[in-house]
Amino acid sequence: MKRKRADRGDGWKRIRKHRFALQASETEAFQGHVSLIYFDEVREPLWVPYAGQSICIVDDGYSWLQIFPQGARHAATAMFNAQGEAVQWYVDICKRTFIDEQGVLWYEDLYLDIIFLPGDKIELIDVDELDEALEQGVISDDEYNLAWNEASALLTQIKEERFPLVPLAEQYRVSLLAQMPLAGA
Repeated sequence: MKRKRADRGDGWKRIRKHRFALQASETEAFQGHVSLIYFDEVREPLWVPYAGQSICIVDDGYSWLQIFPQGARHAATAMFNAQGEAVQWYVDICKRTFIDEQGVLWYEDLYLDIIFLPGDKIELIDVDELDEALEQGVISDDEYNLAWNEASALLTQIKEERFPLVPLAEQYRVSLLAQMPLAGA
């Protein structure tokens, strides 16, 4: 199973300078953690395929808001361009999220991912990776079923435009941006 750091502290070579903020949220609307990665300077933009086109998800001034609902089996990333417009949502199906002894937020990725823009095409990806992980014994039958059950429930919510994290994204992006030190400070 893949473990991923919320702060992208894994040495992503594309990124020259970035800032990171993390906060816990215990509001009526949302319980869990939210983080923001702000890309001050990148070596080159990152373009990815989506719905038959190519979209930029990383460039100078772009930001990624990551939302980790408490007790959920997913972590959602809203990707914003330099003008603050959402360019893509990416939902990782995961076994769990946790904070380590150093205060770093991690998530255990269960391979399946959902990509979407509200009101646009929805893509379920990495089914082959999930199947391969099961075949190789990297995950159990229970984890495999957990991934499919979570993905199925989320796909329904997204298709019906009931995915509860979408309306929270802009509020948390603005709040976390305000907490960040200025670039170079």
